[in-house]
Amino acid sequence: MTLDQHGPVVVVGAGQAGALLALYLARQGHDVTIYESRPDLRRVDIDAGRSINLALATRGIVPLVDVGVIESVDAITIPMKGRMIHAVGDPTPDLQPYGTRPHEVIHSVSRSDLNAILLDAAEATGRVDVRFETALSSVDFERSLLHFDDETSEPFGVVFGTDGAGSRVRRSMLDHARTTGREMAAETEWLDHDYKELTLPPDPETGTFQLDPNALHIWPRGEFMLIALANPEGDFTVTLFAPKSSFEQLATPAAVVAFFDEHFADFAAMVPDLADQFFENPTGPLGTMRASGWSIDDRAVILGDAAHAIVPFHGQGMNLAMESVRSLDQHLRSSPDDIAAAFRAFEADRKPNADAIADMALGNYIEMRAGVIDPDYLAKRNLALDLESRHPTHLSPRYNMVMFSTMPYAEAKERAERQAALLADIVSGDHDDVAIDSLVQALPPLPELDPLADPDALSVA
Repeated sequence: MTLDQHGPVVVVGAGQAGALLALYLARQGHDVTIYESRPDLRRVDIDAGRSINLALATRGIVPLVDVGVIESVDAITIPMKGRMIHAVGDPTPDLQPYGTRPHEVIHSVSRSDLNAILLDAAEATGRVDVRFETALSSVDFERSLLHFDDETSEPFGVVFGTDGAGSRVRRSMLDHARTTGREMAAETEWLDHDYKELTLPPDPETGTFQLDPNALHIWPRGEFMLIALANPEGDFTVTLFAPKSSFEQLATPAAVVAFFDEHFADFAAMVPDLADQFFENPTGPLGTMRASGWSIDDRAVILGDAAHAIVPFHGQGMNLAMESVRSLDQHLRSSPDDIAAAFRAFEADRKPNADAIADMALGNYIEMRAGVIDPDYLAKRNLALDLESRHPTHLSPRYNMVMFSTMPYAEAKERAERQAALLADIVSGDHDDVAIDSLVQALPPLPELDPLADPDALSVA
């Protein structure tokens, strides 16, 4: 049966993944109802202090080009050309460019503004009905009913769970799997680090940015770090990542002020209400959720954070989710008369890649908080960029393969591991240029970029 023949097509969760998925489904000709537990973020500020600012990269840009909203998104993004490193004791921060080519930038974007664009586009199709403040309680697969917290129920034919890392669709699927003997599992691995979001305001006199807006600012401090991403209004979204034990010690305003004065004095001097912000905003946990068995026949499937929640240290959570949405759309189009087969193929396609970027995101935390000021790391990074310029069809740094290509994550991870061994050998060995070129040329050629990955899709000036 086709999707519509099953009955009402339902998406649970109206975040980036849910709104984008509804837009893709509407473009296939389906009528879609989205149920969202929160109020409409286009009318109510619901994210203050609770969301890590988003970094839009190539994998997320491609679906936005695909559904025709890239021009609207371009208007709300700020390009970041590299990492601006604020080292201890160095009054002049150092820019480490992400790449050597003009399009190798990432884009700071407001979570809510991007979400609003996708919701507007989905509703503009005339096929998407979004019902806010309607929190799912459970899914009854025996009676094909969605039960909500207000004790109402609605029928469904196929349900798409895009309701985040704490997905109630996934929980209902797990319950159903246990009672029916199906294979499904989900496990969360929590870090012993948390995060706290803060705001660096515009300059009080000029109303302009207090830091360079075209860079991702990092204050690496070994076991913890501070990062800052610019917003169009002239402020920065700033996030402290630190061990839980560090947060436990920051229990009073005096302790907070002393901590920031010691470790981030230049930042603290620009935020007069730092202690107030620290206690007003919640402290968030960090974890990796891996699931298997993403679908139940042709009845339900999970995607986005509901299927693969990762830590934010590679800036890929949203990009991963939106790439997964596009993948699901392609599988549904390939098997329009066998939805169950499309769901199975989707998981087979995406799970290895989700697991790979989950691993790389964890590794990138160490790189960001410590590696970016390590001489050995910097030597290998510079060598990789040099070799890329000499052999652009055979070598690309791991970060660039993840951020500026559509190469499958699993392939990027495998290539990065092979390249890391090669770089270590070159740095520690005695190779002339001819030998080095031969080693690099022995690597398999890099895959072609997705045709929709237009380097000019977003402004980079």
